[in-house]
Amino acid sequence: MLENISVVDCTIREAGYQTGWYFDKKFVAAYYQFLLSQKIDYMELGFFHSIDHDPEKGFYRYCGLENKQIQEVFSNIKSRTKLSAMMDLQRPIGEVIPADESMIDCIRFINRSHENDFAFLEKKINELNKLGYEVCINFTSAGFNSRELNKEFINFSKNNDVKVINFADTESVFTRKYVEELIHDCNSKGVNNFGLHLHDKKGMAKELMDLGYKLGCRKFDVTLLGFGGKWHDWNLNISDLFDYFKVSSDPIEFNDLKRDLVQQIIKYKEFDTTIIE
Repeated sequence: MLENISVVDCTIREAGYQTGWYFDKKFVAAYYQFLLSQKIDYMELGFFHSIDHDPEKGFYRYCGLENKQIQEVFSNIKSRTKLSAMMDLQRPIGEVIPADESMIDCIRFINRSHENDFAFLEKKINELNKLGYEVCINFTSAGFNSRELNKEFINFSKNNDVKVINFADTESVFTRKYVEELIHDCNSKGVNNFGLHLHDKKGMAKELMDLGYKLGCRKFDVTLLGFGGKWHDWNLNISDLFDYFKVSSDPIEFNDLKRDLVQQIIKYKEFDTTIIE
């Protein structure tokens, strides 16, 4: 069961790279209701990008500006499962309305480790807290961090009002040793609000989830079928998480949603923004 962990389903945001963040409202609503039935904590929709600087994408790319369209999808079905979206601090950001006017509950900062600015990050955390949002940080490209830099991130997050700090394996370079040291450093600082965002280019995401859980990590990001990523590099598959924690679901409904996600990617292929290296 999932009572003792917290899960963010990133399917819409991550697979959005392959659909240009265009999805049929019926699919998104059906997937939300499935996540709700499985007691998934968060469904992540997209970003807070600026339309002026990043035009002609689906409305999940602009969660700060397309609240009305998001309401049309979720207003009659939204319940325990919260909605989140990412804010990219190194990119132009769209308007952010107060949380009590927004369908979004949680904003997760993308903070690229190599472009880090703690003063600016602290300023943005304070701004969003005042607007009433849950604030989390995703330290992307964390696999290239030195251990000392990770300790700086841990201390910073501990001393600021951050709900969750996620370490993201953006390039699929995490190793068992890296995860062991990272979790040891979180535990030694008395920090338990940390999570892992595992990519799966090397096929190690499930193994690292197992290791992380055994060492005390209780927060994980997943996607349906493992889809997503700017470089087609895959993510921790929600099926692997369900298998690991012995979560049962209606197999017909679950398989229909998998099929429907593939159909969404085919349908909106012309808007694909992924990069093949």
